[in-house]
Amino acid sequence: MNKYRLNIDGKEVYGLPGQTILEVCKENDIFIPTLCYDERTEIYGACGLCMVEMEGNPKLWKACATEIAPNMIIHTNTKRVLESRKTNLELLLSNHKGDCRPPCMQACPAGTDCQGYVGLIANGQFEEAIKLIRDNIPLPGAIGRVCPHPCETACRRGLVDEPIAIANLKRFAADTDEFGEDPFVPDCEPDTGKNVAVIGGGPYGISMAYFLRQLGHDVTIYEAMPKLGGMLRYGIPEYRLPKETLDEEIAVLEKMGVTMVTNTKIGEDISFDVIRRDYDAVCVGIGAWVSTGVRCKGEDAEGVIGGIDFLRKVVRNETIDLGKNVAIVGGGNTAMDACRTAVRLGADKVYNIYRRTKDEMPADMLEIEEAEEEGVIFLNLTNPLEIISDENGHCRQMVLQVMELGEPDASGRRAPIPVEGKTETIDVDTVILAIGQRVNAAGIEGAELTRKGGLVYDKDTYMTAIPGVFAGGDCGNDKISIAVEAIGDAKKSYLIVDAYLRGEEIKYEPNYYVTKKDVTAATFEDRERMCRPTMEQLNAEERKDNFTEVVFGYDEEQAVEEAHRCLECGCKDYFECKLISYANMYGVDPERFAGDINEVDFHDEHPFILRDPNKCILCGLCVRACDEVMGVGALGLVKRGFDTVVMPALEQPLTETGCISCGQCVSVCPTGALQENLSLEKSVPLDTDVTDTTCAYCSVGCSMHLETYGDMLVKAMPDREGAVNKGLLCGRGKFGFDCAVMEDKILDPMARKDGQLTEVDYHEAFVLTTKKAEALAAKYGKDAVAVAISDRYTNEEAFVIKSFADAIGAKTLCFNNRENGLKNVLGVDASPNTIDELLSAEVILCAGFVAKENQVIRLKLKQAAKNGAKVILVNPEGYEQDHMSFVYKTVTTDNTLGFFKGVAKVLADMGKGADKEGFDAFKASVEGAAVCDEVKEVAELYANAKRAMIVFQQNVVSVEAAELLSDIAVVSGHIGKARDGILMLKAKNNSQGLVDLGVTAGAEALEGVKALLVFGEDPDTELLKNLVFLMVCDTHMTETAKLADVVIPGTGFASTYGTFTNTERRLQPVEQAIEEDVVFSNWEVAAELAHVYEIEMPYDDVEDISDDMNDKLPVYRYAEMGQISGGVLDCKDAKLVAVKDAAFVAPLHCTDHLMNMIDARLPHQND
Repeated sequence: MNKYRLNIDGKEVYGLPGQTILEVCKENDIFIPTLCYDERTEIYGACGLCMVEMEGNPKLWKACATEIAPNMIIHTNTKRVLESRKTNLELLLSNHKGDCRPPCMQACPAGTDCQGYVGLIANGQFEEAIKLIRDNIPLPGAIGRVCPHPCETACRRGLVDEPIAIANLKRFAADTDEFGEDPFVPDCEPDTGKNVAVIGGGPYGISMAYFLRQLGHDVTIYEAMPKLGGMLRYGIPEYRLPKETLDEEIAVLEKMGVTMVTNTKIGEDISFDVIRRDYDAVCVGIGAWVSTGVRCKGEDAEGVIGGIDFLRKVVRNETIDLGKNVAIVGGGNTAMDACRTAVRLGADKVYNIYRRTKDEMPADMLEIEEAEEEGVIFLNLTNPLEIISDENGHCRQMVLQVMELGEPDASGRRAPIPVEGKTETIDVDTVILAIGQRVNAAGIEGAELTRKGGLVYDKDTYMTAIPGVFAGGDCGNDKISIAVEAIGDAKKSYLIVDAYLRGEEIKYEPNYYVTKKDVTAATFEDRERMCRPTMEQLNAEERKDNFTEVVFGYDEEQAVEEAHRCLECGCKDYFECKLISYANMYGVDPERFAGDINEVDFHDEHPFILRDPNKCILCGLCVRACDEVMGVGALGLVKRGFDTVVMPALEQPLTETGCISCGQCVSVCPTGALQENLSLEKSVPLDTDVTDTTCAYCSVGCSMHLETYGDMLVKAMPDREGAVNKGLLCGRGKFGFDCAVMEDKILDPMARKDGQLTEVDYHEAFVLTTKKAEALAAKYGKDAVAVAISDRYTNEEAFVIKSFADAIGAKTLCFNNRENGLKNVLGVDASPNTIDELLSAEVILCAGFVAKENQVIRLKLKQAAKNGAKVILVNPEGYEQDHMSFVYKTVTTDNTLGFFKGVAKVLADMGKGADKEGFDAFKASVEGAAVCDEVKEVAELYANAKRAMIVFQQNVVSVEAAELLSDIAVVSGHIGKARDGILMLKAKNNSQGLVDLGVTAGAEALEGVKALLVFGEDPDTELLKNLVFLMVCDTHMTETAKLADVVIPGTGFASTYGTFTNTERRLQPVEQAIEEDVVFSNWEVAAELAHVYEIEMPYDDVEDISDDMNDKLPVYRYAEMGQISGGVLDCKDAKLVAVKDAAFVAPLHCTDHLMNMIDARLPHQND
């Protein structure tokens, strides 16, 4: 076919006639945003984002709906196109209601993901919590103790009872990590060859060094004081912030390779010019260390000291003679620290002087209350008027002007007004002025200064007037604030510094977020009131004469309990939301189109799918995917115009529609209007890691992306590039990925003692198992011992377990194995044909097909029908199937082989297969079969097709039915050729792999068995009644495990790597996504048992196992990952067999407990 040549953004490209502009752009890595496009569905064009400009045409065109033409010249990023995209996004956002990010995070100056780490703590993921915190906060233990937590002020839990104790939870995570065995140290990128000087070792300087070092830059911190920490060390008392905590956190920087030069003052010990000369960039964070006065008469007297100066002297153990009476002026946290420190230093009377009431004091109310408990005397509504000195110039009295509150001032607080003629006088030996600080920029030559003496820097780039010199924290732009704001400055600017080092210029631009604006207490009126757990702390008498830390912090149980109170405000799909990503990409201003929002009341109780129509942008993807891709139609667009909304069919609850819980609607939703109802203890939006692996349920072998955070499984997404499934998953794969780690997972081995299963150590469990098996083998013979291997296990796991069984002379079996009827006719113990051959067949005969067992095959049949295939479904009564309207003909029979015997008779009477071995006996066995018009029609359609396929499920139809279907294929000649044969669907993800390993026996092999070692199976317990000893290795306490003498923890597919072999003999990768909280993996359990037998299993990892398999098993030696082994099987040894009377459908109960678990949880799965 001739290709068209066209030019897109100056790039010459080619496309095929009929392709759209968007398709050609995708093929050539030219980005065009879309929110409503899915290549598997019909073009809809609802979002309007894919607009492009075409030379010679005045209007904009939708790239998704416009077919290419020869010599087109297309522009995708003109000013007009960008403005169109921005406008369309603003229109979509104007009716999109939700919270992209939680208010706690938006209130944090450092942008800490509060919801994220609180959720991780709720889920018991303490290590991951500290890693997430340290993304933004390098000093979490310190900040968790001293931060005034604006996040908690914004926390909506306060509308219910009390805000979440976010700061205390940060402290818990930090302390758990820092005083644990292996504190977290972030990785650093390779050295860039660039070096940065950081002047000042306070919160800003430490943070800037922390972030820049991670990017690979060589960082040196210059600090004037003996130790790093800044105000955290020298301005906050020990009882609030133990310096050990600060030391531990600063030690992390040292481990990262940050150089620290202390006792070095810029301008005295080293010049600023030298610093600028020797470093590629300089970051100044010198803080504000000069205490400001109150401008009252006599404040220059001896005994008058600044609040920061006082606290610094205490930390440095300098001599301080306070005397008996101490007055502290100020109402902030520094003033409270000074008050409570003075109490601890032995002052008889400690006064706090503040010109407003306690309610207006900026200090934390808790600090005020604790100071009062410790005996601080609060003289509110007073202000220093004069400090009177004695004859030696030392302060002895303070005259206070009495104040009253007037009208609110610019800050919103009521302004204090002197009460004329009214004063008070108090005796003082020391006066501490804690009303503010200012910057001393001496030594920073050439820098522009503010009116108050601070450094001037650009608010967008953080660069001063000196190129390459940046500033932040308290020292610049007259912004004296809190430690977390200084850290926030570093977080906002470190990438700007990095860009400068790379020769680029960028500005800080805050992200745009959608935020709910109508949240009130009524929003949460259905929430149960649950107050914070009470933290233990020292009482006033215990604490007021020492500097021991007052608050002890949460223990693990309290922290988890408190974290569970989180209301989960932020959108759980934030990190996957295309809408918000594009909104920030194109710099939207949705307020331009602000107006009425179409708010929808909704209620749904689907166990796995959360709907929020108020986030919906009506892209229609979910509706089209459900209908066009999945063939279900459980969702639809309801009403018209502004009132249009996506709702379940007939506006019923989703579970009462035809929904098959595949989650395809969730996977395609670009906005979070449809989300997974995660099975985590506390759902939380996380920027997950992704592992490509293979589903561990049915035998189709769907490729999937497992999303994880640490060792927490979060969600599963279908792989659009999957060789078999091409972006499809059923409900099992989509929502059952985490069954192996769900609640009540077995974590410790057990042995039966006095009739009860009791926890034991692994050694005892292994020894007991081997000794019992040995004893029974000695008594009854080696055949009295058997090992059952689950067909959910990887090939590598199964290989080791079988090798162990072979070494001890035990039988091997899988209870999920059913005799393969194909083998008796075709001579092969595998499906002769492959899945995608269905797509090119003319006639497909589906026999005893249960769609819920293999939903992806149903979709393959649907696609085949769309391609022109005549799909004939033959099922017995009681096995009617939904969502198969594409079927050409449906035949309902009784549960005998009568219908197919009739088909076989028609074929034989047509003279088909007369030359085949066994024909005479075969023909005689169907001679008496009844032939009706329907039988004849089906037989003739099948016989006369050029390419015909039979599809059946091995563990659904009887062995005799499988033989008969094989006979029909052989006698008709539809066997042994591409797109012309049989697709047999095995029961499980690795049923074929077990067969290839030689594990072909099923429950029949139990005859004579006295000792059974079961790996991952849960068979009918009636089969086990003759056993003397039973060991079970599994993830949960199954019915089989409850009968066991020894139970050993097992693992699931997400914590191992290896391979599965699917039903079409395709070798598929299994990649490890998490570590499970058990000591031994499945194969290691077998290796440990072998070790007790003194049989060595020389494997250190799965690669060793794979190498051994390649040496011993030709089927794996020549197999290629992702490829089908052997192609279409020629079945050259096929022979016809006589047909026996039997049931048509005889389902074999699945012995995989995990598959049964997800089936029980999925709506309609057991209907």
